[in-house]
Amino acid sequence: MRGRHAAALLWLALLALPAAAQEYPALHSVTGVAADDVLNIRSTPSASAEVIGTLAPDQTGVEVILADESGKWGQVNSGEQSGWAALRYLSLQPQNDWRMMHGQALDCFGTEPFWSLTLDDTARMTTPEGPVTGFTLLARQRAAGHSGKSGFHAVHHPSNETSVPGTASLSGTLTSQHCTDGMSDRSYGISIDLLHLRGTGQLDVLTGCCSLVP
Repeated sequence: MRGRHAAALLWLALLALPAAAQEYPALHSVTGVAADDVLNIRSTPSASAEVIGTLAPDQTGVEVILADESGKWGQVNSGEQSGWAALRYLSLQPQNDWRMMHGQALDCFGTEPFWSLTLDDTARMTTPEGPVTGFTLLARQRAAGHSGKSGFHAVHHPSNETSVPGTASLSGTLTSQHCTDGMSDRSYGISIDLLHLRGTGQLDVLTGCCSLVP
């Protein structure tokens, strides 16, 4: 009897444990909305808040940046600002881990100076001087002991050789955290710290934000 009582207490304790938290950012699809209706994006996580945008009833690739404390509302971007949509109408899409090699593609950017970087199975960068092509992504790996952080490394081989003087490289750290571009009211769920070593030997230390590519 005593053993059964202990087992029952253990079962109740397991039931009381919180469910595994959904990791953000993540791509979602609108679901459960009538074909002639839309899903409202509101200024705050409240059904009575001002509507600042809408999502189509069949829209996919909606990036949810984070959830509010209640777990009922997800922060999304609409135009040049971010707002909140009801998570009960957003279903998680199948997707690869953005922190890993061959994972979810990312679009990253920064200001002052303006630059952009697309990171998928390759690395493609644009700077104020123009596009920098030919990067080979060598590694993209989640940080040990830190589920919300990863690093990557890419090299540029203009002569298709692996080690020549003047070879440019990109090394970066991606972190799952709130990020803003400083120029709009949009929000992002991933920040990036980027080191761009140019073929001339000049080192650019850059920071910015990233979003998931649908």
